Amino acid sequence: MAIPRLTEGAESAFTSPGRFHRRHVRRACESCRQRKTKCTGDKSGCRNCREAGIICCYTDGKREKSKRQLASLSAKVQAYEDVIRKLSSRFGVSDERLMSLALAAGAPLDLNMSSDMSTTSAEEQKLPWNPGSDPPSRQSSVGPHEVVDHTKEDFNRDETARATGYIGKSSVITWLQKLNKEVNQECETWAPKSGDMVDDNGMPSPSLTPRPDGQSDPLVASSNYYLDDLDIPAIEPLDTSDVPSRDTATKLLNEYLHSVHPSFPIIGISTFVSQFQVFFNQPSLKPGRKWLAILNLIFAIAAKYAHLTDADWKGDEDDDMKYFSKARALSLDDQLLHHPDLQQLQVEGLTSFYLLASGHINRAWKLSGSAIRGAFALGLHLRNVGVCTSDTSKEIRYRVWWSLYTLDHLLCVMTGRPSCILDSSSTTPLPVPFDECDFQKEEVVRMIGDALRCNSSQLERIPSVCSSASDLGSSLDHDSTDTRSSPKDSEINMVEYLKSLAPCMSLYFLQLTTLTSINKRMTAKLYGSEVMHSPWPSKEFTIQSLMLELDSWFMNLPAAYDFTSTQTSQCPASQRMSLALLFYSTKIGITRPCLCRLDSARPHGEKTLEFCSKTAAECVESACHMLTLFPDTPDAALLFKLSPWWCILHYLMQSATILLLELAFHAQHVPEKASMVSKAAKKALEWLSMMSRFSLASERAWRLCDGFLRRLAPHVGVEIGDVLATGEPSGDATPDAQFDTPAAAAMASASADNIATELDSMACSPMNESDTSLSGSVPFGLDSSDIFDFMKTDKSATGGNTFDDLFPCDTDTGQITGSFFPPGNNMDLDLGCFWSDPIFWKE
Repeated sequence: MAIPRLTEGAESAFTSPGRFHRRHVRRACESCRQRKTKCTGDKSGCRNCREAGIICCYTDGKREKSKRQLASLSAKVQAYEDVIRKLSSRFGVSDERLMSLALAAGAPLDLNMSSDMSTTSAEEQKLPWNPGSDPPSRQSSVGPHEVVDHTKEDFNRDETARATGYIGKSSVITWLQKLNKEVNQECETWAPKSGDMVDDNGMPSPSLTPRPDGQSDPLVASSNYYLDDLDIPAIEPLDTSDVPSRDTATKLLNEYLHSVHPSFPIIGISTFVSQFQVFFNQPSLKPGRKWLAILNLIFAIAAKYAHLTDADWKGDEDDDMKYFSKARALSLDDQLLHHPDLQQLQVEGLTSFYLLASGHINRAWKLSGSAIRGAFALGLHLRNVGVCTSDTSKEIRYRVWWSLYTLDHLLCVMTGRPSCILDSSSTTPLPVPFDECDFQKEEVVRMIGDALRCNSSQLERIPSVCSSASDLGSSLDHDSTDTRSSPKDSEINMVEYLKSLAPCMSLYFLQLTTLTSINKRMTAKLYGSEVMHSPWPSKEFTIQSLMLELDSWFMNLPAAYDFTSTQTSQCPASQRMSLALLFYSTKIGITRPCLCRLDSARPHGEKTLEFCSKTAAECVESACHMLTLFPDTPDAALLFKLSPWWCILHYLMQSATILLLELAFHAQHVPEKASMVSKAAKKALEWLSMMSRFSLASERAWRLCDGFLRRLAPHVGVEIGDVLATGEPSGDATPDAQFDTPAAAAMASASADNIATELDSMACSPMNESDTSLSGSVPFGLDSSDIFDFMKTDKSATGGNTFDDLFPCDTDTGQITGSFFPPGNNMDLDLGCFWSDPIFWKE
């Protein structure tokens, strides 16, 4: 006899009138689903939940969830596509290019740049290898990021290690370590005899780089060519109130304003020159210690520059050290516990700059960080909308901030260390493209005083609807919502407006700062510790987006600063040279992660192999482009006059290291240009040899690179037998002799040969810009007795020379046909034409 089913209550007997009880419900509540009990499915709450006294909640089933998630994802994809289309129109990317990027990003690749991590998960990501081939630990990883989230070296072990400190992956020093590994791998079958490691005098031979013992990696200090391991002596006794004669002081100030200030406007000339005049006109007046420290730091930087350029009026070789020692005694040694102020920021910024120019990058990085933190404490990283500070004073502080910003980033790249500046937390407007002599004009006054000029896009600070300088005033009368209603049109009109302006120091500094911000994003996105956790397709997309951003900057560059243009320009050659070097340096940094042995990328598919090959070729070509900017006949004094002399060694070593790495890879990425790579590498060493006469850091760099090249030569087919010494390095004759040590003096000298061949012509993608009429500069009024050289406009100097001679390009092919420099040593080529533009010093 069947046992009848128990009734479950009157309320559940029927789910609806006239309908019997259902054994299964369509949806169970969340509580019954978790407890896996039968749910009655009542809309007002199931029986189990009512009896338990809990809230009965019905959620969507799997189908409903899938539909809802699909709709949400579809909406997000649509939004992303709209954003990409807007970005593509902004950077000029075609739909076909976007499609190829999307397919590349969607490829099932999970290639990580880290190839020798110690964790188990990282071991699973190592590149596969076959018996008979080099193990993964011996192969070159795809990119320089072998290990970036930990260190094996104790940087506190001794004074030398502390002087070098931690060096990150964006530094040339780390690239030299990588080069050392590649050279050792290439030459592992070539074991020189112990007698070959010394020269005829019993000194270590510079032609051979010491190889690491066993399996241990070489120490960072072994690849460091800077001078932080040397002490900076204090000159005593010292009279801090002693100053040079007025004539010498004027020449020193001229040299500083001529060579440094356009790229580092941390002082302002209108105030500083006035105080300079009063100081020498009224000797009884006693200025503050910080003002005297600033003055002596300017003298120190200018004195070093005078010796590098072999100026006729240069003083003693240790003059820069004397001025620097005075500045230390005046406002550095006793400032540890003092609160920051604007003058102290200028002192620390100028000190950091001087140490950088002297080859002490670790000390310079430390001082720069102190200045940046002081700027944070004073709120210089934020837009100032207060009414207590004048608009001109706000602009002064903005330029102090951006000067420290560019200097700090340069030092972070040179040391490979992360920056303490987060761009997302800084709202300081970019400097206006007008110099102080124009600050009294009504249009500029309105621009500086625009309270809404800075928003999420800092470039929108520039008037967004101005197509020429003439409609600037009318545009500023418009409502801000009207001028920013169309971001795309605003950016296009802003670019056209900047192109319409006459070249000046502020416009150049604006371009330099913008390019520096791109370089900063490059280091954060490609060389940070978190990058190792990103899949390779993500890194590919980052590299491509950064290249698009860099190309966009170049395309929007005003014609006067276009370093590949054949149009006549009155822009100083030093400014164009500076932008060119930073541009190619940024491109090298972006493409450097792909410069590796192709065998390491081949196991991961043809797309990865093709991308790495093409990108690495761009890296090598950018290094060749950079060296094309140097004249074929080394002339250090000429180079220092027309380049950012304080960091020219950094740029030269960047290109030299890339070329030596490519030689170690047997020119895999540019096989058709292998001879050009070897010629460019020898040209780089030739320049290092010449510069070693003036700098101990250059001599150290030359010895490192010369050793690498000589070890590689017999294995990669490079002929160096015809290399003759262009200049015998001598530590005793260098301006850095006061930093010399017995260890450095014991290093034997080697020779590098002078080559007569030129680099093959390479396309630089010149832009076809129409000639822009340029107006002359407005001299800044001073007493006739104190009219500085940089304020004089010598029309005769520009009558028979144009800057086409400095930028020789074939107008048909767009290729560079010669050196960046003029054939002679005539430097009277408009270099002082626009130096009347004043700068900011302090309030």
